[in-house]
Parts: sequence; C-alpha cells; structure tokens
Amino acid sequence: DSTKGLRYGHLMIMTDQDHDGSHIKGLLINFIHKEWPSLLKVPSFLVEFITPIIKATKGKSVKPFYSMPDYEAWKEDLGASASSWTIKYYKGLGTSTAEEGRDYFEHIALHKKDFVWADDKEDGEAIELAFSKKKISERKDWLTNYQPGTCLDQREKRIKYSDFINKELILFSMADLERSIPSMVDGFKPGQRKILFCSFKKNLVKESKVCQRAFEFVYWNYHAYS
Repeated sequence: DSTKGLRYGHLMIMTDQDHDGSHIKGLLINFIHKEWPSLLKVPSFLVEFITPIIKATKGKSVKPFYSMPDYEAWKEDLGASASSWTIKYYKGLGTSTAEEGRDYFEHIALHKKDFVWADDKEDGEAIELAFSKKKISERKDWLTNYQPGTCLDQREKRIKYSDFINKELILFSMADLERSIPSMVDGFKPGQRKILFCSFKKNLVKESKVCQRAFEFVYWNYHAYS
C-alpha cells in the first residue's frame, strides 16, 4: 500500500500520443493491476507524460491538440476557415523536434497527469472489462455503445483509471477494429487500401522488393491526417 519498500516512488509512462500509445498504457496498467494491484491505489504512483498529437499553426499562433476528437471538433467548428491553418500530425515522440522536447520539459507540469484510483468497483471493474478473457461479451457491448467524439478532458490533471479505460483506451479498441476488419465494399483493410492507392499512383506493374516499396509509400506520406 506504499512505495517505501521500492527503489522508486513513481512510474511515469511516456508513450506516443496515438491510439497504440494508449494501448501500451492500458497494457501496463493491466499488468500492474494483476501483479501488484495495491500500487495503483498509491496516490500519484502512476503518472503519464503527454505530448500533442496534432499542432495547428497560423502565423505565430500555435494550437496543440492531445486527442483526435478534440482536433476534429475544433476543425468542424472552424469550417472552411480551418484550411488557413497548417496542420502537423505527430505520429510518435520522434516527430517532435529537439526544441519542442526542451519546451515539453520546461513546462512539465502542463504535460504530467496523475492516475488516481476512485474505488474497486469503478476502476477495478473497468480494467477487467477492457482486458479480462472472461469479459468478452461485456466488452462487445462496451464497444457497441461507443459514442463518436468520446475523449478524455486533457485539461484535467488527475485521471481516474475508469475514465482512461472508457474515454481513451476505447479509442484504440475502435481503431483496432477498423484496421483489422476488411471492408464489405472492397474486401480491403485500411492498410491494404493505402498500399493499393500508392501502387496505382506509382503505376507499379512489376514485381519488387517490399522494403523498397515501403520506403516509397512513406515518401508519398499517404496518411489519414496528412
């Protein structure tokens, strides 16, 4: 119930801000919950360090967004005028420049969030819902009831584990379904469709090495947010 017997007092998660980063956070939370559940109840033992997933720039004005739903809501509110902003999508931590990295740590209080345990029923059951093999049916209902636009309020400095599961991890689960299930229209998954798109753009008709084409597809930068 305390960290006195440990060699450290806190554990900070620093993952990419995308859906896969959320999944890594969830896996780590689930691991601790299974092996050392009392640690999650220690105030501020588990913290996370967040960075923007998108920055919108217009002149000297810079707007950082920490979730795609927040960005999409802002873009929808602006309407046609959103095109006057320059958008940069941060695929991972490596996308940030050295200057941006220094800025993050100079203002670390803006980027650090504490996870908090509300109660066993609310938080414990939420973690079980997301990861337990015994909760497959309940998990299907959880995903079926997902509401577009759901996201964590990144202005909050303290995050309940149940809120993380229901407002952030669920975005990964929905994205994972989307990219894992072929479309009934063309039979392709999104990744396969992007490869086909780039192949048509490059007029590829001969056999070639995967590594060579992978580089070319990255060069074309065919990405949902580019």
